[in-house]
Amino acid sequence: MVHQGTGAVGARLRRRVVAGFCALATLSLAAPGWAQSETPTLRITTGGPTGTYFALANEIMSILPDDVPFEVVPSDGSVHNLRRLLAFEGSDEQEYFQLALVQADVLAQLRDRARDNSVLQGIVDRIKVVMPLYVEEIHAYALKSEDLRSMDEILSKNLRINAGKEKSGTNLTTRWLFEQLVSDDARLDIVNVNPEPGLPILGIAYGVLFDVAGAPNDRGRAITPESDITLVPIDVQALYDLPDSPYVRTVITPEQYTWLERDVETMGVQALLVTFDYDERNPYCQQIERMTRAIIDSLPLLKDPATGAHPAWTEVNPLEGSQRGDLYKCSGRVLQGN
Repeated sequence: MVHQGTGAVGARLRRRVVAGFCALATLSLAAPGWAQSETPTLRITTGGPTGTYFALANEIMSILPDDVPFEVVPSDGSVHNLRRLLAFEGSDEQEYFQLALVQADVLAQLRDRARDNSVLQGIVDRIKVVMPLYVEEIHAYALKSEDLRSMDEILSKNLRINAGKEKSGTNLTTRWLFEQLVSDDARLDIVNVNPEPGLPILGIAYGVLFDVAGAPNDRGRAITPESDITLVPIDVQALYDLPDSPYVRTVITPEQYTWLERDVETMGVQALLVTFDYDERNPYCQQIERMTRAIIDSLPLLKDPATGAHPAWTEVNPLEGSQRGDLYKCSGRVLQGN
């Protein structure tokens, strides 16, 4: 199959982004729920309770001073997190979140959609990056016996693809990957099954499971050399060619998962800690600045394997985000050494 060019990708992005985001065009942002006499609590929306986002958020909470109250709330993933950040989860969830952990490609697609709607663009432009974190690798689990070496082979064998739960970043990423290879949705056999933690169950309900998560992770660790499971290489050139592409080339290695028989080339997407563009006079700005400073000061501790912190911290480099155009001003001065 021939990969489509960036023109086709750009056109598709304007037509296809998470359906729920379209309703944000009429959103009027609600006031935060705190009294001016109180110390505001920073609430962060993460991913599931067994995921890397949730673990990192709890480790952030553990290093904060007592006068920076912090609450960690699990979620369905990146799409859910952005909807929460923008206070758009409907009547069932009238809660306010000041921080969210998201995949860079999910944010990129939302921003692309916003270009066609001035109201939505005005809202989305106020999503700012507190700091970039680490690269999440795209894991595509399949049976060794299928001997799959590419996404094209997944399609040629008509295997059912599990993209994970609907509000997850994995779901959006998986669909975006395959949309570059297939122009007709009827040829895609994708299901949205929320897989249980641990060993992927392949071969019955679906033949390939996609999971966007930092390597190594708990699901990958649950696999043994005796299991008939491996990883499929993932590579979509058209997505690297996008302006300011959120994707990078990366490799998952046998050092990360002992059951792998060789290096597996795949795509990675950066995890971002984001917030809303609170004014510098807003107490949330001050709390986010203090949180950022605490993270930077604690990085040597978080990167030390002896402390038992999540290994994803070893990839965090604050200087990478210090010159971003979408950097939040209240964390930016900390990243820039002020």
